[in-house]
Amino acid sequence: MRSPDVMVELERFVASQLSLLLPPENGWQPSELLPDMRAGDWHEQILGLRAEAEGLPDDLLVALIGNMITEEALPSYHAWLTNLDDGYGRDGTETNALALWTRGWVSEEQRHGDVLTKYLYLSGRIDQRAVENTTQHLIQRGFDPHTRNDYYLGFVYTSFQERATQISHGNVAKLARARGAPRLAAICDAVAGDEARHERAYTRFVEKLFAIDPDGAMLAFEAMMRSGIVMPSERMFDGKDEAMYEWFKAVSQVSRMYTAADFAAIIATLVRKWGVETTAVTSPQARQAQDYLSRLAERVAKLAARVERKPKVLPTAPISWIFGRSLA
Repeated sequence: MRSPDVMVELERFVASQLSLLLPPENGWQPSELLPDMRAGDWHEQILGLRAEAEGLPDDLLVALIGNMITEEALPSYHAWLTNLDDGYGRDGTETNALALWTRGWVSEEQRHGDVLTKYLYLSGRIDQRAVENTTQHLIQRGFDPHTRNDYYLGFVYTSFQERATQISHGNVAKLARARGAPRLAAICDAVAGDEARHERAYTRFVEKLFAIDPDGAMLAFEAMMRSGIVMPSERMFDGKDEAMYEWFKAVSQVSRMYTAADFAAIIATLVRKWGVETTAVTSPQARQAQDYLSRLAERVAKLAARVERKPKVLPTAPISWIFGRSLA
């Protein structure tokens, strides 16, 4: 359990950041980005969507499906956040700031899987049953981000993860636009925009923790980096192939949608944003953590450079999501 005084200050700060959540009336909704089924030309709109999707290569489809399945596992992330110690009311309707933030975040994230699922379904390019099986397996298998129900660790994790998803969805948008798929590009841009706002909030939460409890925040950041950032889709499984996540990760790397270099850059960004190198800490453990974190980005960047130099290899195994086709 963290200091009650720290949690009071964190709660007060989170309340000041709730404007980073948009009222439903002011935000986008999936229906605005998909064919309008009430319109007289609804059928032509669907045909237009299918026509643009025909130009999407299999590697982009696999990365897009992996991103969508990751978003669709939202129940696991909601359960994880509501089990963090302190702050979230167990009756589900509490009005304290941490509870309001969590429910608001979930409500915005829910749109991501919704819009991507509908786009892919209407595209006719994927084996919908195989994709749905994978989503169900991922939720059944659960999710352990190694945050030990601790808000400090949880907010470090979400700071990292929101930036990672922003990068991935943003890069898919660029590739979709280059392939003549403007509707998909607009969808991915909308999702990436949400992720950017959420990242802004979570990094501010951790920045506040560094201000009010620098030793605790430094140790939490170190603990999260040493345990490793577990990607939400790491336990992905389609019912047949245990290597689904490895295929997804390989495709993302080769197709430049999310790479080892991006991972290293996120660490460098967070170290800089939170002033890790200049924060005044007092305990020997926190000073050791500070030294480790100050050197970490450079170390990970060197490892990422090695990955970049390796031959780019796409999966040779059949991938159920695209009707058993392989990418190589």
